[in-house]
Order: sequence, then C-alpha cells, then structure tokens
Amino acid sequence: MKKDPRNGRPSQAKKTKKRSSRLARIGIILVAIIAAVGLGTVVFSQSAKNGRAKSPKTAPKASHKTYVATREITVDQQTGQVRKPTAQETTELVDYLSSALNRSTDDIPVVTRADGSRQMTLGGRLGPVTIARPAADGTMEVRCVTTMEEATAFLGLEETSDQAQ
Repeated sequence: MKKDPRNGRPSQAKKTKKRSSRLARIGIILVAIIAAVGLGTVVFSQSAKNGRAKSPKTAPKASHKTYVATREITVDQQTGQVRKPTAQETTELVDYLSSALNRSTDDIPVVTRADGSRQMTLGGRLGPVTIARPAADGTMEVRCVTTMEEATAFLGLEETSDQAQ
C-alpha cells in the first residue's frame, strides 16, 4: 500500500475507491427496487383510471393442475444429496408457487380516500418470486419469476395429463 508523502500513513485512495464502488452498487440496487415499486404503482393506477380496479377473472389456479419433476431440484434433508422431489413435495411446491405468484386483486379491498384517489394495499402480491435450484457444480442457481410458466420451466416441472396422482 502506498504511503501518503505528507504524513507517512497508508493512502486512503484505494479505500475510497472501494467504498465508492460499493455505494454505487447499493445505489443501483435501490434505484431498481424503487423503479419496480413505482412501475407497479403506475400500472395499478392506470387500470384504476380505466375503471378496472379489479382484474378480470383468472384462469383456473395452477394448484388444480398436476406436475411431475423432470430434474433433481430437491436437496434431501437426511443425506444432503440432490434428488427429484416426491409427488407430495411437488404438489406442495406448486401450491406455494401458485399462491406466491397470484396476480389477482379480486380479494384485496380498495379504499377511496377523501381526495377521490383509490388505495390498495397489495400485501406482498404482484412482485416477483425468487426461486433456486441446485446446479451441477454444487452451487445454487437463482432466478426471479413473475409467472407460473417461468417458475415451472426453471424448476423443470411439467404438467401431467393425469389429474389423479
């Protein structure tokens, strides 16, 4: 490390550069989060202006569909080995993803404020869901998804034609 010729102490330039780089990354992440929240607010307010405060009825929930795993995505609690999920684990995963990726606003109350604007508290809905799967090298691959189709494709889940498992 270089020493400052004025006082003989280690130079602060390297530390300052690292700190600036770290702050820039944090700033970018914060801007991305704020932009995502803002976009969601704009989209909702546009649909409310057009008289569509509630979304249209959606297709049947994915939880009524059955899926089968085509790849090893579960880490066994006992052995630590990667394996395909059981039918029950797959059903639980699909049920969770269906709930987490629910885009319906039908059961969310809309409050009309004194100034005429309408407010809806989303309670964590309409945002992306982060999911992960084991990679071949032992690490985890992570992805943010917003639809059931994205989630099932990433996890290697295929819909089965057999409704009874």
